Amino acid sequence: MVKSKARLCSDPLLSERYIAEIQKALPRPETTIYPYEPVIVDGMTAYLAGQIGKQDGGLAHVGVVGQELSVSEGASSARICAQQALSWLSASTGGLANLRRVLRMTCYVAHADGFDQISEVANGASDYLIETLGERGAHSRSVIGVKSLPRNAPVLVELTAALRNRLPSVDLVTLKQ
Repeated sequence: MVKSKARLCSDPLLSERYIAEIQKALPRPETTIYPYEPVIVDGMTAYLAGQIGKQDGGLAHVGVVGQELSVSEGASSARICAQQALSWLSASTGGLANLRRVLRMTCYVAHADGFDQISEVANGASDYLIETLGERGAHSRSVIGVKSLPRNAPVLVELTAALRNRLPSVDLVTLKQ
């Protein structure tokens, strides 16, 4: 059973209000200058590109976990990555009300040699998804330790999510502006 602070319940109005609160609290999706799409929707599945812990145009944390950063700083970065992923998911799929559930999360952690707490770092993202979305945020996951990540980010998170409704083609160029 998933522990959650989310107030998702069978009452559709409460659920809609709660989803609206979540969406208001999400940061604006941080754009990319690189040649890829942050989200691809195929049928009723959304595939989110790797998200680094960007806030206000810059990285919230920089460096290697277990060297420049502590486990708690790494987990904080993972949480920010998950927030960015939900922000893109909301912006590109018609809102979080269209989210059926998060299916899978892959978390990459840049860590020092001998550091063995990468799962604890990834818990920052997993905990955020479950606290925010309840059962909809429960997911399978892989956690992969790496030497480095883009822009010296400590964590990168990818998500795959199932949608409630099939979407028409989404113009992601508009979302990037």
